[in-house]
Amino acid sequence: MKNAVILFTFSPVQSFIAEARRAEDLFNGSAILSQLARAAGEVFKSKGDLIYPAQLGENDAPNVLVARVPADKAETTASRAREVLLKRWQEIAEQARKRAQLDEDDTWRQIWQRQIVDTPPWQIYWAYAEEAESYAEAYQRARNLLESVKHSRLFSQSHEEGEKDSLSGQRSALHTAAHSSAREYWKRMASKPHILPSQVHPEGREILDGIGLVKRFWEGAEREFPSTSTVAAWDFYQAACAQAPQELQRYRECLETVSPRLYQARKQDKIFPYDGDLFFAETLTARRLKDSYNVELPQAELENVRKLLKALVDKVGKAPSPYYMLIQFDGDGIGKKIDYLLARDDAENAHRRFSQNIGAFSNAVRGTINPNQGGFLIYNGGDDVLLLASLERGLQLAIELARTYQEMVGDGFNGFTATASAGIVIAHHLTPLSKALTLLRSAERRAKESRADSLGNKGVVCLTLAKRGGEALSARSAWEDVANFHQWVKAFRQKDLAGVFPYALAREAATLEALPSEATRSLVRYLVQRHTGERVAKATCEQWADALITWADNIRKRTNDKSGLTEVAHWLIAARFIASGGAE
Repeated sequence: MKNAVILFTFSPVQSFIAEARRAEDLFNGSAILSQLARAAGEVFKSKGDLIYPAQLGENDAPNVLVARVPADKAETTASRAREVLLKRWQEIAEQARKRAQLDEDDTWRQIWQRQIVDTPPWQIYWAYAEEAESYAEAYQRARNLLESVKHSRLFSQSHEEGEKDSLSGQRSALHTAAHSSAREYWKRMASKPHILPSQVHPEGREILDGIGLVKRFWEGAEREFPSTSTVAAWDFYQAACAQAPQELQRYRECLETVSPRLYQARKQDKIFPYDGDLFFAETLTARRLKDSYNVELPQAELENVRKLLKALVDKVGKAPSPYYMLIQFDGDGIGKKIDYLLARDDAENAHRRFSQNIGAFSNAVRGTINPNQGGFLIYNGGDDVLLLASLERGLQLAIELARTYQEMVGDGFNGFTATASAGIVIAHHLTPLSKALTLLRSAERRAKESRADSLGNKGVVCLTLAKRGGEALSARSAWEDVANFHQWVKAFRQKDLAGVFPYALAREAATLEALPSEATRSLVRYLVQRHTGERVAKATCEQWADALITWADNIRKRTNDKSGLTEVAHWLIAARFIASGGAE
């Protein structure tokens, strides 16, 4: 009996995830995608041989599946996978709907039916080819067919009228006929006792469509995900647990006493179950507590809460950083690598081993990215990883991921290397998440625009520093040149390197790079020595200057950036910012 190779995929992915105003939207959107992919993958696994992903375990399932099934069952198997995926979507949506317990009428149900059932957000594609000659030949034909199908507009569109939802800004917000507007409807829904401010912003400032409702109220992910405020304050919280446990407990007890209605965003945390937003003094104002928590405190009680927070901050010795990192990590040139492997005599086994290596990397990601290390995993789909991280730990976690990816994914193939690139954004915890995600996509694209080898390897990271109220600043570099980035952070933190140095280097960069190389080296050494503390030896200054020049040369070689020194200066500005905890 002949076999067939099936390629199965669905979309949208990036836009579905990016429709997020809160970290939990981001997390639930990613978890839903994984649930749908896993449901389809189980069908292929039961009817044949699932090749990619290598396993459907604890990691997130990718939205592209590759399977080998009997040729006479290929069509029915792919159709069944589609049915199961859509059924799982309906189950998730109904779970969220029942949990929300909103007011419904015929108008409400018509919108829900249109958005969730009649025209669900998913565009599902598949293609298969019989193994006439070999696995490699069938895979390539199926891939070509799939690309042709994806370029055809086979999906229906629906007309969305009225006020649009807050997450996408494109679809009709849910409402009933009894309310004059969707905003009035959601103002009333937000006031229901069982609906928390973390689910729907009070006073009608947030209106949801069917898909937004699913993201907010589905609990199938089975774990809480922290807000961007919690992630930004994470390093402070860990320091408070270690250095000021009594002050932390007194602060918590005060919150419990003065406001029993203050919702516990992190119920699983026995030490401090509240959102990290409450570690920031600017949260403890009457207006912010009303807007964010729907809580009103008498002025005397509010002053007492602020006093206890100040005592906690004083004991720790520093205030929490208002900034966090958002990291998108993606394997380079996957398609080119598969082409390379399919050209081998052992094409099928090579492809399987490549899938297994990616699965092994995913397992390693779960061990690396965890709250103990300041990392919070959103999506772990093999070569595609999305996470939030604290300001102090984020870049080092990304460096560790890049190193692990290179070691594991290319393992077992002679002369075969595998790199990943990443976009990283440093964002303020109150910056709209949609804006941070837009900057993240731009950073990832810029990293991916770097020069590639024959296997599509780039190995570049692009970091964007988005100060609140200021213009975003970006810098690119190969991973190996940022491996010791923490040393520059340390130099600024210890005042060995003056905080004005990166700006001085940025001003002079274009002039310096127009000079002969030895003149450039001499002047960079002079700039470094001029901006170092007295305890820094001249030899160390020269080493630092030479390292910066080498870094700039490598940036020019690996990217299309002509001014490597400008990029280096931007990296140093980011190092200075991290050293200050974002407290500039």
